[in-house]
Formats: sequence, C-alpha cells, structure tokens
Amino acid sequence: MKSILIITFLVFTTLEGILAQRSGPQFAFPSSQPQSDSSEPNQPASFDNYQPPARPNAQPVDLPPTRREPPKNLPPPNRYEPPPQTSNKPPKSVRQSSSPAQTVTIARDYDCPERSGFFPHPKSCDKYYACENSTAVLKVCGNGLVFDDSDSLRENCAYPFSVDCGDRTDLEPPISTPNCPRLYGIFPHSSDCKVFYSCWNGDANKYECPPGLAYDDQQRVCVWADLVERCDQLELAEGFVCPDPSEVDQPGHYTRHAHPTDCRKFYVCIENVARPYGCSFGTVFNVDTLQCDDPENVPGCEKYYGDVDPKTAKKLKGSN
Repeated sequence: MKSILIITFLVFTTLEGILAQRSGPQFAFPSSQPQSDSSEPNQPASFDNYQPPARPNAQPVDLPPTRREPPKNLPPPNRYEPPPQTSNKPPKSVRQSSSPAQTVTIARDYDCPERSGFFPHPKSCDKYYACENSTAVLKVCGNGLVFDDSDSLRENCAYPFSVDCGDRTDLEPPISTPNCPRLYGIFPHSSDCKVFYSCWNGDANKYECPPGLAYDDQQRVCVWADLVERCDQLELAEGFVCPDPSEVDQPGHYTRHAHPTDCRKFYVCIENVARPYGCSFGTVFNVDTLQCDDPENVPGCEKYYGDVDPKTAKKLKGSN
C-alpha cells in the first residue's frame, strides 16, 4: 500500500511539471522582418537578420587598446621614400647669385662676423668668405671679376668698374684667352678702336660701334671717335679732310658732306674734324637735301641696292 502511494505521488509530480512548461521559447529576439499576426507562437525565432536594438542616448565608451596603435602619417605601402637629407644651402635670408666662383677652400682661421653671409677678404678684392652656420669657406671670383661687399646677404661677383674695392687692391693673376685678357670682362680690340669684346668664361663676343663712333674703355660705351685718343682720326675718316667752313654754304655748327664713292655714307664735320656716318638700310645720302633719302630720288644712286626695291629692302632689314 505504501509503495502504491509513493508511485502515485511521483506520477502526479511528473505530470504537473510537464503541464507547467511554456509552449514557446523563454526569450523573444526581434527580427528585422515584421511578423504577421498569423505566425504560430510555437514557431522558433529566426536569427539570420538579427540586429540589436538601438540604445537610447548611448554614449561611446573608450576602451583601452588591446595592442599598440601604429604611428600616423605612414607612407603608402610599396612606395619608396628617400631618407631626409641635410641641406648644404644657406638660410633663405641669404641670397645667392650666379656669379662664378673659381675656387673654394675651407677657412679654418676665419671668424665669421655673423652666422651666415658673405664677407670681403681684407686684402684681395676678388676673394671673399662665405659663412654658413658660423663655418667659413674662402672663395675666389671668376678671373676678371671682383666681390661686391655692399650686401652681406648677397653673393655677388661683378665687373671691377662697378665695385669700390677700397684698400682691397690685390687680385689674382690674369688668365687670358684670345681677345680676352681675363676670363670675364669687357675689353677693347688691340688695334681697331671701333671694336670691343665681351668675355664670359673666356669666350669672346665681338661688337663694333656704329660709323663715326669708337669704344671708350673708360666709359665703356661708344662715343665720337675723335674723342678716343687711341683712334687714328685720319683712318676713321677714311682720308676725308673737312673743307674750310668759309667755303661751305651750310647753316649751323656742323656741315655734312657726301662720301666720294659710297652713296650710303657721308661725313659730318665738327670743328674741322670729320666724323663718318651712314644712312639706314634702304636709303642713301641726298647731297641736295643733306638728308637720307630713297635711292630713286638721288641721281646716280638709283641702283645702289641693285634690283631690290628700296622699300622691300627696308622690310627685309627690319625682319632680320
């Protein structure tokens, strides 16, 4: 009897637990797809498109990094970046020019007046010191040029006539090439006073003054040839001798005279000194008007330019 009661109690307890179980899952997870009202309550929930619900007023939480973050501003992968180089150029406040310097040597005994700049040599006008970060090097200008110390922030070697060297009178020995006594400079021709040369690094460019003018080495310009002492005046005038002013019927302080054989040339006599002149291309000298004129207006000079029309000759000259 006692055994029957125990078995009955266990069966009743088991049935009660089974009936007490819920028919669906204990946790309902929301689905991204809305469910219809006809969905059965015992159907299991789908987790395929699960999205966690948004938290209202949620604030981000700064969690400590689990590993060391890589440094920022790294170059892109597989791209070569050259290592940084130390520049040997002077600071931006120091201006350099293209003036040639022939030699450079370390000046260990020179104390730079300033951290950076260019400073004159105490004795030589064509030498100077270049300082960078208080370290000096001795430089020498191109042969024929001297250092301009007017601005310590500018490296400039210039022609001697434009620089006041003062007591800095020493110069390097000349280095010459044909028509260039020094590698750099402007020099007159050795015998022709109308011609001069502009030399740069030993290369000579030839120039010739217009008719009646000659190169003045002191002023470095073309002036009246009779004002240049080294010119042979009779040679410049090609043997032409000015007539007596009393025999010339021309007003003014000078007179004009035609060249004996060349229609384009003429002479101007000032104080009995003949100065050769020439008309512009395409014209000839008119002895009647004492002016340059078209060849067709000057008897005997119509064919001076050959079969080329004078107007065409002027255009051709202007286009060259």
